[in-house]
Amino acid sequence: MTRKAGKTDYAAQRNAALAGCRGLFLRPGDGDLLETADFAADGFVELLTRLVETAAPQRLTEAPETGRTIAPADLANELARRFGAEKFSARLLEALFWALNRNHVLPSALPPEPDEETEFLLQQATAILNFPAALAAALPPEANDWSPGARAMLRSITPATVREAAARIAAGDPFAGGRAFRYLDGRFLPAELEKIRAVDQFFGFPGVRRIFREHFRDFARGKECVPLLISSLPGHGKTQLTIAHALAHENLTLILAAAEMLERPLEALIEALRQRPDRRFVVFFDDINPDSLDWYTFRTNVGGTFSPPGNVLLAIAGNYEFPAEILSRGRSVAFPTFDDVRCQEMVEDFLKMNGIRHPNPNLISLVAAEYTEEFGQKRYTELSPRTLMRHLALYEHDQRRRRDAIQFSCGPMVTKPDAQLFYEFNIRLMRKLYGNEYIENLLKEKLRAME
Repeated sequence: MTRKAGKTDYAAQRNAALAGCRGLFLRPGDGDLLETADFAADGFVELLTRLVETAAPQRLTEAPETGRTIAPADLANELARRFGAEKFSARLLEALFWALNRNHVLPSALPPEPDEETEFLLQQATAILNFPAALAAALPPEANDWSPGARAMLRSITPATVREAAARIAAGDPFAGGRAFRYLDGRFLPAELEKIRAVDQFFGFPGVRRIFREHFRDFARGKECVPLLISSLPGHGKTQLTIAHALAHENLTLILAAAEMLERPLEALIEALRQRPDRRFVVFFDDINPDSLDWYTFRTNVGGTFSPPGNVLLAIAGNYEFPAEILSRGRSVAFPTFDDVRCQEMVEDFLKMNGIRHPNPNLISLVAAEYTEEFGQKRYTELSPRTLMRHLALYEHDQRRRRDAIQFSCGPMVTKPDAQLFYEFNIRLMRKLYGNEYIENLLKEKLRAME
């Protein structure tokens, strides 16, 4: 049973926690003031620090002051409303983990005998971790301005020794127990991904797949790699292929970041990952429209004044071409247009993957033609690798369909996929995405090539 802390005990513990907050959570700001060095935007560290600052022993037994002066109970009650007991504990461990990490201390990889600086920082973190229990024990029963939720929240953290605290803080690593995360408001949150195909389940586009395979393999082996800049028409597999290759290497952690993160927040994201040399990160920006972004921060941090750390690979994908000044800072991979030829290449790879070593050309043509016919009948809304994969999945689960296809391919006449159908669909799609001027320039280039 934990002994109820006396006034002297609590004062010492609170002073130690206050020193810990100043050392781990605060930094010099403008003028003579300290400012909160918070890694997230939810205000947790700010509220906790203010609670430690205001919860002097004499203020625990005083009646709340008149007016709008903030009392310790106000801060504790607000923490309880926002986070609750269970979330409070997790957020405290996460905040302490990042604070130590910012000071180049990794709780999960401590040496048997830490140096004096590391030991000092661990003691500060332990003082903060033990503060809620000390505060809960010091609260008199008659302090009725402290809500039951706030009291339960404070009691949810049990005291720990320095070594016990280090082990518990290590569990606050946001990357523990996962491979894919989203970066939101300064925090890394576990990401739930839809079913992602394995890298050997992608077909066609051999040149594109080779670039992906080489680039991610080199990065996983410890090489520093320039950003991968991926462009294609919609539905070609940019997202799936990028995620699949990141997850194919056990030592890579995937970070999914929103398009706007390429602007001002990019510096904070890169700096947070720079502090984790124990991991290698693939930061994926998907569905980017290059014309709508301010690329200043990207140009500054990639190939400009600064460079991303060697443990970070940026992958940026969009349906549009990237500007020349951006392409010069990375490795470009552009998917060729999906047409009847590439459709049949994908079908051939699919058949080989499913046990047919040397597919009959007639069988390849028949399967591709059936796909275009079903597009014509409005079963599919687009001609793309995405919908072709949905069509090929029908053969995986229907033995009779496979048998009929092989039988029909041996007949005297076999239909072929309609090349004009692909051409018309792609022109409509490119006109919608890029405008009439792009189509006119494309036609001019083809005419020049024919001269």
